[in-house]
Parts: sequence; structure tokens; C-alpha cells
Amino acid sequence: MSSPDALADLRAHAGEITAIIPFWFGITAQGGLVDQADPEALEAARTYNLPILAIIHNYASPQYGPLIHQVLTTAGARHALVENILAMLERYGFAGVNIDFEFVPPEDRPYLTAFMEELGARLRPAGYLTTISVPAELEDNPRHPFSGAFSYPDLAAPSDQVYVLAYDEHFATPGPIASIGFVRQVLGYALSVIPVSKVKLGMPVYGYDWPETGGIPRTLSYNQAVALAERTGATIRYDPTAQEATFQYVENSIRHIVWFEEARSFAAKLSLARSLSLPGIGVWRLGLEDPAVWDVLAGVDP
Repeated sequence: MSSPDALADLRAHAGEITAIIPFWFGITAQGGLVDQADPEALEAARTYNLPILAIIHNYASPQYGPLIHQVLTTAGARHALVENILAMLERYGFAGVNIDFEFVPPEDRPYLTAFMEELGARLRPAGYLTTISVPAELEDNPRHPFSGAFSYPDLAAPSDQVYVLAYDEHFATPGPIASIGFVRQVLGYALSVIPVSKVKLGMPVYGYDWPETGGIPRTLSYNQAVALAERTGATIRYDPTAQEATFQYVENSIRHIVWFEEARSFAAKLSLARSLSLPGIGVWRLGLEDPAVWDVLAGVDP
């Protein structure tokens, strides 16, 4: 289900949104779909005549790595998934889909590419958009444990749009979510192998809170990050090199490091996307952002 904040954002800013990409359809080992469509969000999108690119993801099962491996490497399951996606689009009348598979084993690279080729060949003649989200890469590394399965040029060829998720620069250890230098490097590589007309920049609007020793961080919305700084008496600093906000605090004798996105960091990334003539951006996700982000999109300086 959509969060109340996300639904409120959707209703308040529908006129400034060109499409929504909701996290609605998980996959099964047989190539089926787990329908998690939110009736309230669906009604709101239709009220405001917003196109929907439904996300197809592999989080329907906690075993998402083995699950996606089985589906991609089994021809019958792969074919079934393509047909089920087409049937779902016809049933709902969506504009298309966004493939958002994560933790795909690197050795499954040819199977992921084959799936996108099969999907595009089926959806395009029917008038639906085929899009994919790809993890940030600085170069092609087929052995990388997280991004090795994603060949940018091979996945872009059968796709109408490629959302380059230029974030989570740091995850296991504290650091910027997406420093401007990192985003510039990721886009530099992406644009060297994908036509600019297909590239959309995936931008974060959240934050992470780590113990200084590292580990899995806690995800924060902008409002949660600001409230945490106020509660702990921390001073928020805007890092001019990373072009991102950060602060530190101590709780229960443990020092924490927080990095988070706000209007200035959003403006820096948006400016970069525009300077590179990208056709658009995608934001993860509604309800987490600094409210001033909407002013930035409207052309108001933060």
C-alpha cells in the first residue's frame, strides 16, 4: 500500500508529475505476477490522468536472488512472465512497465538481456512502453556482485527508457547518498554507451542514518532527518564538495552519521541532468522529499 505521505504528495502535485512508477507487481517462480496495486493511488492517478509505468520487481519473496535467477534462466517462466505482463497492461490500461530487478546474479547477464529483448518485442507492437531501472555503474564490470548482470548498452537496445539509479553511493559504510561527483561519473559512463534520448536520471530524496562503525543504515525521509537533528541538538552542514546535507549525533554512547538529500542537493543534480540534455528524471520516492523540491522543479532557487 502507498504511504499516506506519498498519496498526499500525489494529490497535491499531480500537475507537476508526468508519470508515476509505482512498486506494485512482484513476480513468482513460475513467471506469475503478485498484484499489489493500491486502489487509492490508482484512483488518484486516473483522476489526474497520469500515465502509469508499473514496476515489476523480485521482492514478492524474501529469496529475491534465487527467485530472479530461476525466472530468468527458465525459458518457460521467462515467457510466462512476458505474457503475464502484457495481460496485466491490457487489463489495467497502463502506459507500460518498469523492470526493477535487484540482486540479479552476475552470471545471469545474458538471461536478463534476453528477457528484456523478449519483453520489448512483445510490448512495443502493442503500444506499451518498456523501461528498466539499472544500478549505478562507473564502468562495465560483468563480475560485480550487484551490477554485473546489467549491460547498459544491451539492456538499452530493446528498452524505450533506461532509469539510471545514480544513488546509494554509500550503503554499508557512512557517506553521501549520491555526491554530485559520483552522479556525474555515473552519467558520464551511461551516456557513453546509451543514447541520451533514452537516459533518465534516477534521483534520491531520502537519507541514511548509520552508526559510525557502519552496517545497514536506517532510511530517513527529509522531515525525519531534520527532526532527528533538532531532537539531538545536531548541526546540519551542507557539504560543498558532495553537495549534500550531513550531520552527526550521539545516542546511547554511539556516534551516528547522517547524510540526506534536500532542496539544494536536488537542485544540483537537476541542473546536471539539464546540462546533459537528459529527457527527464525519476525520483525515489514520493513522500520522502524536502517540500522545497517542488519549488526547485518550478524554477525557484532553493
